[in-house]
Amino acid sequence: MSNADKEASNNLPQQYRVGYKRPPAEHRFRKGQSGNPRGRPKGSRNQPKVDTGHGMRAAEEYLKQEAYRTVTVREGENYIELPAIQAIFRAMGVSAMKGNRFAQKAMADLVTNLEKREAQDRFELFGNMVEYKHKWTEEIERCERLGRPVPEPIPHPHDIILNPSNGGVRIEGPQTREQKLRLEEVLQRRAEAQEEVSYFAEKYRRSRSEKMKAFYLDHWHWEQRMFDIINDAVPKRYKAKLENRSYREGASREGSALEELCKDREMRSEYIGD
Repeated sequence: MSNADKEASNNLPQQYRVGYKRPPAEHRFRKGQSGNPRGRPKGSRNQPKVDTGHGMRAAEEYLKQEAYRTVTVREGENYIELPAIQAIFRAMGVSAMKGNRFAQKAMADLVTNLEKREAQDRFELFGNMVEYKHKWTEEIERCERLGRPVPEPIPHPHDIILNPSNGGVRIEGPQTREQKLRLEEVLQRRAEAQEEVSYFAEKYRRSRSEKMKAFYLDHWHWEQRMFDIINDAVPKRYKAKLENRSYREGASREGSALEELCKDREMRSEYIGD
């Protein structure tokens, strides 16, 4: 080959070889186009996770995030996931049980202070509830004596159960307006069930047709079950006694109506499945 031929051969375009770090043309990134169009938005990594504006407690928010983020720790042969703060307390407890005096003192102080704050909070709540219950009870009794409309505070003083021996406070009734409205709806449905029970009980007793008696009895038992399910669920002060209760086979019983319904449905589903 002459020098002229070699020079001409060197000027020809070289063939592109596909291989390591040399993808085919159709798979190469195009200039000006992102290689990950659905990835993290540009600059989002540097954006703050919490509001750091004036007056905001950003440091506290970051501390909470770190304290409650999930970490994986080894416990024996197993790995479990815990909030970081719980993992710290667990490590402190293990260290204390191994004889570390600093860990023993730190944990004892933490638990003692925690119990002290809980006792103070319980004592304060008990005192507030005593005052609240006494004030509203007197007001309700005063309105009843004068024949005035009786107030219905939320929670109602009759729903507040106090235990002076341990400072315990229990509220057996609605504590918000929404809960009160919901309770009123439930009690209204129970009242409707009572009306239906009385209606079908009377129809059953007067009927002379065995077919219609079976029809009335079935509806009687259904409404009785609805009454019992509701009545079992409401607080003690709101319970009522069902009139015209049926004691025939298949009728619900007080205190176990929901359990009986679930068991009945399980039996039906097994029967249908077979």
